[in-house]
Amino acid sequence: MSRRVVILTTGGELAARVLRALAERGVRPAAVVVYVPSALAQWRGLRTRAARLLHLPLLPLRWARRRFCPRLDPQLRRVGAPLVVTGPLNGARMLRDLHRLRPDVVVLAGCGIVAPEALAVPPGGVFSVHPGLLPWTRGSSPSLHSLSRGVPLGATAFRVDPGIDTGPVVARRLLPVRGGETLAELRAALLGMWAEMTAELVTVAAEGHLGAGMPQGARFPLGRHVDGTAELAAAAAAVEAGVAKALFERWRPFCAPDLSLPPPEGDAVLPQPVAACEA
Repeated sequence: MSRRVVILTTGGELAARVLRALAERGVRPAAVVVYVPSALAQWRGLRTRAARLLHLPLLPLRWARRRFCPRLDPQLRRVGAPLVVTGPLNGARMLRDLHRLRPDVVVLAGCGIVAPEALAVPPGGVFSVHPGLLPWTRGSSPSLHSLSRGVPLGATAFRVDPGIDTGPVVARRLLPVRGGETLAELRAALLGMWAEMTAELVTVAAEGHLGAGMPQGARFPLGRHVDGTAELAAAAAAVEAGVAKALFERWRPFCAPDLSLPPPEGDAVLPQPVAACEA
């Protein structure tokens, strides 16, 4: 690899898929950094003294589990890269570990909001993939917000900046929808696309071919996390009614053969989300 690319992740299914895809490509990142939340901070955050007393005996076990379980996960060692289990996201330990690794580029694989101090570590920048089409569906639960805002399902690779999903766009890709899929099937397919695009980011970054990206031309409302039964039922009904397929077909003529949307300067020619979401 010509450039040192470090993957920063919380672990889990997305990281496992990304590393599997990299192993199939024969790509080995410089390191895989897994950040773990502070058990002590979460214990201190318990609302009542009784709850803190109840959970106090469990602190050593929780600390050990968070520190050692990632090291025992064979999925995280799939590509043979050094595995670094670090402290909480944006914490002093994480920053020290990133500086020690001297990455040219950091690629996120399912992370929270990265602080400016961490963004400044790699000279080549920090990149990520968002499982929604930017700038239209930034924030949490993008697949559900896409369906409610009149935006097709897809994913966006972008350069991370201090905002939330506001950095320059590197690539965008529509999720193919044939019709007849369930919401669960489409979300599973979107997870696969998310992992595949993240692996592509690592591969291209290692080769030194990642560009600066194109600035997003607009900022749409930030999506909040959705996990309510009513919202999920509404999204599932929309998929069953053919909304996801209709949106895909509506935007498909504006895409390249690989279903990549044009860069942001072409946003004006794309079908726009429903007016209620443009405020």
